[in-house]
Amino acid sequence: MKPNLLKLLTYSFILFFNPVSAQEIWHESFSVPDKGVWGNSDETSIISDFSGITKWTLDYDEISLENEDDYAKTVTTSGGRFECRDINGEVIWRTEIIDISDYKNITIQLEANETGSSTNQEQKYLKAFFILDEDEQQAFQTNSDNRGNWGQTVAEQTGINGDNLQIVVYIKNHYSSNKVILDEVIVSGEEKNPVIIEPGDVVLNEVLFNPVPDGDDYVEIYNNSEKEIPLNKLYLASRDNDLELTQIYALTSERKKLLPNEYLALTKDTHGVFPWFTISCPECFLQMEKFPSFNNDEDYVVLLNNELEIVDEFYYNEKMHSPIFYDREGIALERISFSQPTNDVANWHSASTQSGYGTPGYQNSQFMNEEAEKVSVTFQPEAFSPNNDGYNDNYSIDLSMESPGYICNILVFDSAGRRLCKLADNAVLGTHEQISWNGEDDAGNQLPTGPYIVMVEVFNTNGTVERFKDGVVLTDRFE
Repeated sequence: MKPNLLKLLTYSFILFFNPVSAQEIWHESFSVPDKGVWGNSDETSIISDFSGITKWTLDYDEISLENEDDYAKTVTTSGGRFECRDINGEVIWRTEIIDISDYKNITIQLEANETGSSTNQEQKYLKAFFILDEDEQQAFQTNSDNRGNWGQTVAEQTGINGDNLQIVVYIKNHYSSNKVILDEVIVSGEEKNPVIIEPGDVVLNEVLFNPVPDGDDYVEIYNNSEKEIPLNKLYLASRDNDLELTQIYALTSERKKLLPNEYLALTKDTHGVFPWFTISCPECFLQMEKFPSFNNDEDYVVLLNNELEIVDEFYYNEKMHSPIFYDREGIALERISFSQPTNDVANWHSASTQSGYGTPGYQNSQFMNEEAEKVSVTFQPEAFSPNNDGYNDNYSIDLSMESPGYICNILVFDSAGRRLCKLADNAVLGTHEQISWNGEDDAGNQLPTGPYIVMVEVFNTNGTVERFKDGVVLTDRFE
């Protein structure tokens, strides 16, 4: 059954237009409160705060505010809106310059509201204009000029074509018992060269569904196509007990693209992810305004395009993790191969110990090089000197597995056979790992120069066991 379209809509103002035929280009919903200007107790000065606001500006030179109850600012009412109360003059609200060069037949819509009983058309109004390609400003064709006691309306301009656009709104309200309100503002249009996102173009690549306490889930996607995928055409969802799509949330409303072979980690809050994982690419994260809640034991992760088609879907359960993990909190499931089906259980494995149990935003620790045919371990160099001179400071053990699922122990012995340190202790391996030794024992003490023996054991739950041994000389301990 096709899900209720309303579930797809992150912002109620999207109802103004058909999301299939028109693409959102720009919007402002005023969700951050107390941005603008308000009066001070001295009855003369004006307090302002526009910190973090980059999408619009406000000209307020022609107003006077007598106290903090007189303002032209954003408020929390109705999920956020811009209000003017007793401003004794006119403010001019302006958007940034909006790039519309990739679109045609542009539509602008904004909500113009007022409360109160005043019908004075000179002291209470909201007037909407637009500027196309930095030319002269023009009034909206529908409900541009709203004066007095008009109630609620939608101002609209359609059929715009050009390279850039700016919206300009003039607001005046002289009365303390009245408010003039600018609510949702949205710019939409038809793409000139639309990108059609087909099943398999973007795939689900990694899922953390059971985070540590105070942590957050994340879902990683990968562009498996040659297309530049517009992220504002993708939605993340789950399924309910009846297997109907639910919690359908837009990745973003911004015009960002996922390039071929790029990874992107999606989460509600990066502060719930960054402290627990190695983040090699912070810019490869996207914080979604709303994020589905995924169960800790089993659930569905669904990726949709803007036609409500399933681009990729993954059913997971906690039993898919490596059996070596008793506590699975904070461990991600990683996809092994892009060429194998998403819902092949054998195509997923727990992230490796060495990776920190997750690789959000970059290649998975369990990514499989399909050319690998056997387990191989290489050691280098033959002698090392951990004196931080930049030359052979560490001894490295490189491990390549022919499949995920291997577990590793690495022990270091002296020439008399005494065990000195354990470099890996039942560590779940990725398909390609490098483990290094800095010449210290388990207690962090520097070991003396001389020969040492390194023993590597790798095994899996199928009963395969491989052992490797190498000799290495620790030299020139001190500069």
